[in-house]
Amino acid sequence: MNCESCIVNCPRPLVLMVEDNKDVLRLNEKWLMAAGFDTVGAETLAGAREALATHSPDIVVLDILLPDGDGLDFLPECKTLCAAPVLFCSSRGEDRDILRGLEAGGDDYIPKPYNVDILVARVKVMWRQEQENRKKTQAALAAQTPEQVIERGPLKLDILAGRAYMDGADVKLKPKEFALLFTLVRNEGRGVSAQKLYEAVWNMPATDDTRTVKTHIYHIRKKLSVTDHTAIAITNEYGTGYRFSYISLE
Repeated sequence: MNCESCIVNCPRPLVLMVEDNKDVLRLNEKWLMAAGFDTVGAETLAGAREALATHSPDIVVLDILLPDGDGLDFLPECKTLCAAPVLFCSSRGEDRDILRGLEAGGDDYIPKPYNVDILVARVKVMWRQEQENRKKTQAALAAQTPEQVIERGPLKLDILAGRAYMDGADVKLKPKEFALLFTLVRNEGRGVSAQKLYEAVWNMPATDDTRTVKTHIYHIRKKLSVTDHTAIAITNEYGTGYRFSYISLE
């Protein structure tokens, strides 16, 4: 495999680093990038929201004591905006604080001060675990259809690889995004409620909060460059749900 092909097919995992200390933020980003990760930084919860509106991180490193709020309180919102595992980093280092962070839904917790090598090592472990989870997700999707490839006009879904292509270009969907698109395509022409999509993709009971699905659909549409004038359409119809449609322009 040539170098260019490797770059195209093996994108670097993205880490969202939410840390209000600028020096710590820059140092952590420098070390993570040297370890093979891409990074996007935010110094506030408002900045984290902005980052999540335009990026789909693979891992989130989240401080707790931030200028505009508490990272623990932000965690549920973060989980609705992305499906990435969350590593807490905080000066609250007592056992009760660590337990509180993990019980709140954090995937790991590092008390400050910490050695940046330990941070990088923890992120690497989380990424390996995330890759294993993604393999399981792809295996589950592949078991749902005998087809290895689904094509709808300019859109091509490689089920085994978990990749989506538009006009031959890999649009680099995240696993949950791919699973959502796959589910919509499998139900082509029929509306699927946000609750049913959530249950199918996240494998857990849905709540009344549909922001998780809405945010992921937004990223899918953006990556596919779907507009009202393309052959591929993903619409949200009142009382019906999200609908995937393909109109041949031939």
